Amino acid sequence: MIKIIIKSIAFILLCIIAISCDSDNNNGSNTSALVKVTFFNNSSYDVDIFHNFNPQFFDPTTYLGTVDSISRELEVQVPASSDTLLGDTFYLRYKILLANRLEAGTADDIYIHAERTMSNISFVIESGRSYLKIIEDPPVNELRFVNGIIKVHNLTTGQLWVENHGAILPQKGRENAWLTLGQMGFFELSLPFLAESWPMNSLLSRDSHGNRTSFPSFELERGKLYSFEISNTGISIPVVTNINPLAF
Repeated sequence: MIKIIIKSIAFILLCIIAISCDSDNNNGSNTSALVKVTFFNNSSYDVDIFHNFNPQFFDPTTYLGTVDSISRELEVQVPASSDTLLGDTFYLRYKILLANRLEAGTADDIYIHAERTMSNISFVIESGRSYLKIIEDPPVNELRFVNGIIKVHNLTTGQLWVENHGAILPQKGRENAWLTLGQMGFFELSLPFLAESWPMNSLLSRDSHGNRTSFPSFELERGKLYSFEISNTGISIPVVTNINPLAF
């Protein structure tokens, strides 16, 4: 009877060890099953690439990298497709120059994203293969700006930030939300995907003393820059200019 019990225990231990080894082997194969995908940029723009998510704003968790218009190539390693029917999708965002660093007073130039209709790259990524994908130069009339954009010039005697529906807006090109005296800041505003314009009536500026001032109501359109000046006496009506889609 004791021998039978000992044999049963030994059998169970062997099964546990076998299952553990199989699990380790599977985990190892999953982590090593990375596939090389090379993007070649045939366009005049620098292009940000996002993997399996089309973000409204810049998303570092799905951002694969930028393929510029000089070196032309970006090589990434991604897992094989978990869905062998739909595969994976790479979302392309063309970077349009909004303001150079001297004009903006920032460390880097300021860009805004545009996308081309039906330009996303979708395919099934198979383990053991490598891929080369070409990014074509988009016709200008097929580019669509992702978000609206405003420029704010602080002409008050203190610092301020900008709010939309009570949320503080981050500045493009700066980590600090505060606009100091004399600074100009650029702020992105989301637009519904199917809308080409949207009424803006909840924008506020807030100074360091907590005083809030409403922006004039306006219709925000894709592809246009709305420039405001904020002084101690109020906020100007916006000066509206078209964003040049050929700026890169």
